[in-house]
Amino acid sequence: MTRTVWPKEALTSEVMNFLDGIHRQWCSAARCRRDSDLGMARAKALIDWFEFGVRDRDELLGLLSQDFSGAA
Repeated sequence: MTRTVWPKEALTSEVMNFLDGIHRQWCSAARCRRDSDLGMARAKALIDWFEFGVRDRDELLGLLSQDFSGAA
């Protein structure tokens, strides 16, 4: 079986500041601590969506607000 490797672009400080702002905004709206299990899961999801190619702030916030796991 062949394994496909997708190159990832570097997460620069500018990108991290962008993502951090989105994460802070989502956590504030969701009344969720950033370092909680849910907050950390959403931070990981945010980076995953960004690396997948989603770059629009509103779209990223919308994706974070969706519940894909069935848990709140």
